[in-house]
Amino acid sequence: MRQALITLTLLLVCAAPTAGAQSFDPSQCSRIQDVDVPYEVSTSEGAFTFSHRGAQVMVSPQSISADGRTHASPNVAQYHQRLARFLDQAAITARAVNPLAGNRAGFGEAVTNMCEAILNLAESNRLIEGEFNGYSSPVRIQLR
Repeated sequence: MRQALITLTLLLVCAAPTAGAQSFDPSQCSRIQDVDVPYEVSTSEGAFTFSHRGAQVMVSPQSISADGRTHASPNVAQYHQRLARFLDQAAITARAVNPLAGNRAGFGEAVTNMCEAILNLAESNRLIEGEFNGYSSPVRIQLR
């Protein structure tokens, strides 16, 4: 995942929270201050591997492995699910905002869904980082 994609997506999320899911309040998008993914991301057999300068973080539905340590808890499955949604929404949003794609009909929905994915992941980051001592999520989200 490229940092520029996340930065562009974040700017669009903050600038245009218009459409969205019925249970999600798009005004919450203004809480997002910064999103950074300074890792290359790969997927294999349902697990995500985040790599950066020799360091790796692997997140599967059952556990998280980082710095030679492994963590498993009931919250890991939801964390994995929210990471998956975040990564999927980033790809969808990138296509929706691409000026060369020509079809911007789903732009507002894509941006709002991206915002919701970021906020949900921020909540899971907080839970997992509280459980897994010394762990820092590879998707770094700062809220206001």
